[in-house]
Amino acid sequence: MNREPEFEGVRRMRGMVAPNVLSAFWTPLCAVGSHGERGPNAQICVSVFGASIVPDRPRLLVNLSKTNYTCDLVRKSGTLSVTLLSEAQVGLLETLGLQSGRDGDKLAGLEFELTGHGDPVFPGGVGFVAGEVIEAFDLGDARAYLVAVRERETWAEEARPMRWQEVRETIGEDFLLRWLAKSEREQEAARRVMKWR
Repeated sequence: MNREPEFEGVRRMRGMVAPNVLSAFWTPLCAVGSHGERGPNAQICVSVFGASIVPDRPRLLVNLSKTNYTCDLVRKSGTLSVTLLSEAQVGLLETLGLQSGRDGDKLAGLEFELTGHGDPVFPGGVGFVAGEVIEAFDLGDARAYLVAVRERETWAEEARPMRWQEVRETIGEDFLLRWLAKSEREQEAARRVMKWR
């Protein structure tokens, strides 16, 4: 069995291959949560952006892949939460990043709290925001949700946000191989349906 492509993928993820300028646009790692009939769920996300310059009307733009269960929950509930993860929360990447809520309660055993809408947030992070979807944009492979922020709290101003560019260099190779395999499956599915010119 030839494992060279996997090792090349790990080298790329660890930053041993020349950096891609597009990687600079990734946001800090966040846990995006929502809820449904089976309870709350959350996933790892690197695409959460500020979307307002009006201080009393804060908004976010949150991009979620349609392959993720959380995307369906947000679409149906109209609400979501975003926990800005701290470097100390690297242990959440395994459960929130590699498991699917479609397969069972992936939050079982994790410490979390619920927002007023019932969406999960993860104490120990830098802080959280929660809100209501104003509008959803279909990107083919993903949905971009424009969200009105209704709740927000800073838990630890001194905590450093977790960034993929840094955490990928310290996390275990086993995790990176599984993350890479998941990413490749999602990219293949996205390629077939994404809007593109």
